Amino acid sequence: MNEKNRNIEYEQLAKKMQKVADEITRNFPLNNILPQMKIIQEKISNLRMFPISEELQTFILEAKASENLSHEDFMNKYGTEIDLCKTVGKAGWVVSQHSNPREIKEWYQLVIQGKESDIVDYFDANANNILNKIKNNLSNTYIEMSNCRYYNKGMEAYDREDYMTAAMYLVALLEARINDYMNYPRKMSYSKKYSKDGFEQHLNKEFLKANSFFTKRFLFLDMYPSLIEFLNRLFVDGKYTFESKSEPPYINRNWLLHGKCARNIERFECVQILNALNVIEFVFKML
Repeated sequence: MNEKNRNIEYEQLAKKMQKVADEITRNFPLNNILPQMKIIQEKISNLRMFPISEELQTFILEAKASENLSHEDFMNKYGTEIDLCKTVGKAGWVVSQHSNPREIKEWYQLVIQGKESDIVDYFDANANNILNKIKNNLSNTYIEMSNCRYYNKGMEAYDREDYMTAAMYLVALLEARINDYMNYPRKMSYSKKYSKDGFEQHLNKEFLKANSFFTKRFLFLDMYPSLIEFLNRLFVDGKYTFESKSEPPYINRNWLLHGKCARNIERFECVQILNALNVIEFVFKML
């Protein structure tokens, strides 16, 4: 390829990359999510000066092509990524705007090794940087009296290391928030609410609003699948019914709020709920 043709190709790729970067900044708070894309945006003008790998070219083309897929086709194409995030969510950790693809894979490895409680280290790193961001965001979000009261009571208990009391307030708050956003019909069962079917109408509507590959991928392959699995675990008894007399080894709404919880609740479990609350406030306000 001669120099003139190469420059034309780089110019075209640079424009495509600029469009991708613009879409990310329009749809995500850049300092909180996908921070690696900030580098791309800042250095985009230099693309004309360096060769672009075939792998990167392929990625750009796939990203643009995938934007036109229907919701069903998009989900089918990237099913492996969904399964990974569902596994993480089922273990109590919802993929958030503070996560990145590398960390999600690391979380998955910890889960399959039975070390899911160690994931709290990601929130505690750098002097609790992520956890502090989550707490600050929730404090600023909950202005309505009831939400504010439940959150503050929960955090007061959390700060004095009374994690059972903290969990009771935070779970009650989480249930109120998700019901406010989803506006479920009355008397709908928990197993229906907190399932793929319960979210189907909402997800289809939100998918149509998303206008970029990155938005669709992070919301519909990572965040929502893990959130739904987390909610299902929290609200649906499954095999852990009261009649079974077998308490689940994780927080379950019915066991906790009906006076049946006999085990010690640990700090990392409250961090899981705070993380889920933060994700709920993020995804339902984003599009």
